[in-house]
Amino acid sequence: MLRACSRGGRAGLAGCGVALLVVVAATQADASSPGGSPGLGEIAQTMQNPLARVRRFQIENNAQFGFGPDRELLNFLRIQPLIPFTLNKDWSLITRPLIPIVHQPWPESADGLGDVFLQFLLSRERARRFIWGAGPAFVLPTATDDVIGTGKWSAGPTLAGIYAGERWLVGAVASQVWSFAGDADRPDVRSLTLRPILHYNLPSGWALRSSPSIIADWEAESGSRWLVPLGAGVAKVFALRRGHLDVAVDGYYHVEAPRTGPEWQLRLQVTWLLRK
Repeated sequence: MLRACSRGGRAGLAGCGVALLVVVAATQADASSPGGSPGLGEIAQTMQNPLARVRRFQIENNAQFGFGPDRELLNFLRIQPLIPFTLNKDWSLITRPLIPIVHQPWPESADGLGDVFLQFLLSRERARRFIWGAGPAFVLPTATDDVIGTGKWSAGPTLAGIYAGERWLVGAVASQVWSFAGDADRPDVRSLTLRPILHYNLPSGWALRSSPSIIADWEAESGSRWLVPLGAGVAKVFALRRGHLDVAVDGYYHVEAPRTGPEWQLRLQVTWLLRK
């Protein structure tokens, strides 16, 4: 459905987003328990925190417009569960697999599974308001088409830091990877991924947010090295019979992008927080 929405252009994406919000709102009105709303702010912060000790399942559709010489649509559907493991009373291991489904129209049209990205963050139990995590990151050459994958095994460090205030949640997750094996005929991989996190939580589970995905490809030529989005969005948490659902819509303009684009992006994100 998300791919069909993205191919419908801006109107299709907006329509699907509105339809999804209506469906979720209807579910919430039927399923939420009385008196659940006062705790939605705390639930929202938990769902926003990449180092939270909770199980959650996230789907993010990222439609990027103005890609290639014909300014076409580049689309990423990312499936990203968060699975924490308690090692002892002081330490936890946060696992963050990211599974991308890609539609790329240029230089060759391709649809399928991209390279799977794995993050493992060793983190201490929460101490006051600041939480940090560190560990390895891996990129697996799982792409079903050469156009949408690197053909390389890559690895490197990943770091995360989060400050959680009464209403603010501020932080970032960063990974730097280098290729070490794979197809010798494919270019080497040397890239940085940085995801700043900025949320301001409002009453009744609403939040204002900005969480762009900044990418640096150190192997690319100078004018095509960076992708830097700038923008913001809004999110709402709904209480369900089995956990909570967070629905967010963001828009970002690319203040810095490769010569081939894309120029801007529209993101629809749905996160399901599973009850223990």
